[in-house]
Amino acid sequence: MSNTNYDYIFAGGGAAALSLLVRMQQEGLLHNKKVLVIDKDQKAHNDRTWCFWEEKEGLFESCVIKTWDKIRFTSPGYDAKLNPQPYKYKMIRSQAFYQYCNDVISKNSNIHFVQQTIVNFENDEVITLEGRYTGTIIFNSSIQYLNKDESKYHYFLQHFKGKFIETEQPFFEEGVATLMDFNINQNNECRFMYILPISKTKALMEFTIFSENLLDKDEYERELNNYIEEKLKYHAYKVTEEEFGVIPMYNQPFIKKINQHVFNIGTNGGASKASTGFTFHFIQEESKHLIAHFKKHPSLSNYHPKSKGRFQFYDGVFLRVMREKKVPAFYLFNCLFRKLPAYLPLKFLSEETTLIQDFKILRVFPTMVFMKAAIRELFKLPTYRP
Repeated sequence: MSNTNYDYIFAGGGAAALSLLVRMQQEGLLHNKKVLVIDKDQKAHNDRTWCFWEEKEGLFESCVIKTWDKIRFTSPGYDAKLNPQPYKYKMIRSQAFYQYCNDVISKNSNIHFVQQTIVNFENDEVITLEGRYTGTIIFNSSIQYLNKDESKYHYFLQHFKGKFIETEQPFFEEGVATLMDFNINQNNECRFMYILPISKTKALMEFTIFSENLLDKDEYERELNNYIEEKLKYHAYKVTEEEFGVIPMYNQPFIKKINQHVFNIGTNGGASKASTGFTFHFIQEESKHLIAHFKKHPSLSNYHPKSKGRFQFYDGVFLRVMREKKVPAFYLFNCLFRKLPAYLPLKFLSEETTLIQDFKILRVFPTMVFMKAAIRELFKLPTYRP
């Protein structure tokens, strides 16, 4: 058991914690501060893949293993390669990210790590299976606190199974990232495939579902294998890595502060976008907002998280439409990418559009379906279940 008091404790050492910690270190905010990072895993291997779009080079540009200038969207009756400039689509593997963060953090001898399992918080203490650690400010990305209210909010999951494929002969179009291929059995859900080529012979192929419940393990494997076999028929290949993940797509506001000491960040703090599950971009935006605050104030007592504003309402309407299934889910994304310049849906999904741009975007959706859903969402009326 430790009796050391820390200025900052990061309860969880994943993307949210390390992004914020690196920014604090580089901004000189950790000078003479005692910092502890607690995580049950060592965080040194490829256990995550993050994909996102950016206009310019970001803080973690050196970790990017692949950038695509063009994206592809495919659905029944539509197949297009799109130029999303000024955005570029990027991939980061977690091993490179962890190494970069560790290199930055290692320059500060006051930052310490312990590999333990976090079980709870008690006022200003983090409780693990091995002991207790006291911190003035605790950033929690480990334990989720959310009392679901299904009468008012929608709860979807983005769940996915992916395989890194290597072919013997050149096969993949490495300059184009297929963000969504809806030409698979939808099973009355929102299902699509990613193809993210790293080279002409290597790619991540991933089966992704937006739904309220997870599938049986065998179904992920079967659907993904069928797709790979169909795409790569007559081509010899091998699987080099696999990944599986689940991201919450909840439009219920997440709790930011558990108490005056414990502050939720990352997915636990609502960084995952409700309508898409996109997280890495919003983790970075949250980190920047916190850094701007810390430059003016040493505590979080008067911190005001950046509001999602109207985008939270948009997400709720979108999830309601998917939940009520008045139109196929793929058709909603089809409207975005078929009827608008490619950069605009990305800007909208990054919550960076103006109100005028929002009106232009919202007009491409089925008017009556979305108007009725918006009214029902505004008044939190019961969800129609088919």
